[in-house]
Amino acid sequence: MLWPLPQSLVAGWAAVSGALAGPFEPAWQLLERFDVVYKRGRRYVHSPDPDYQLKAARLRSVWQEVLKDPIASVLLYQDELTYYRCPTVFCDYATAGSDAPRAVQGTGYNTSRRIAGCLNAYTGRLICWQRSAFDHQTFLRYLQAVEGRYPRAKRIYIALDNWPVHFQPDVLAALQSSKITLVFLPTYAPWLNPIEKVWRKLKQEILHLHRYSSRWKDLQERVEQWLIQYDRPAPDLLRYVGLLPD
Repeated sequence: MLWPLPQSLVAGWAAVSGALAGPFEPAWQLLERFDVVYKRGRRYVHSPDPDYQLKAARLRSVWQEVLKDPIASVLLYQDELTYYRCPTVFCDYATAGSDAPRAVQGTGYNTSRRIAGCLNAYTGRLICWQRSAFDHQTFLRYLQAVEGRYPRAKRIYIALDNWPVHFQPDVLAALQSSKITLVFLPTYAPWLNPIEKVWRKLKQEILHLHRYSSRWKDLQERVEQWLIQYDRPAPDLLRYVGLLPD
């Protein structure tokens, strides 16, 4: 496969090659001279939302309000995660030359489970539900349950993505009489939602290479135990997701 060289390298190649006296310089030496290396590509996402700056500013404004009175105003980062009976492949230590580590897939259907979670941006408390699916009615009941966990709050801001379930008219209408205000994040901007890093932690500690492919209920219980441990003020979790400086 051919890959395009940067224009600066092409120009430099011509200049250096023209100045060389003697045999043509090997390509690897020239690449090394210009600090060009062969490297793996990285996934890159750019938010196409035309209102990106406006929505990001709204989120910052909410956070400033929370800092003034974190009891009266609460900011929660919300998201959903799907996990599966079959483990995902990941890196781990294993004997050199062996075919380990293995992500044993087991037999039968690759059943899935959904988690909805809210991460408190100030305390690190994580409130989650596990269900087989989250339709708009289940999602609304979840939000109402989250609201009940903050009886002293006057305003509960929930920052979330643009999944269609979040926009359902029944959900929006029911929240009109609640303390909850939905703060929609820019489209395709997961870096603005720190709970994404909570899911990464869950995958690294439980879901990648798990040994529960033939024990689906045990996996669900193991995930529930992991989630419940953060249903408290959790500065360690805040620090992990980048909301609490070291």
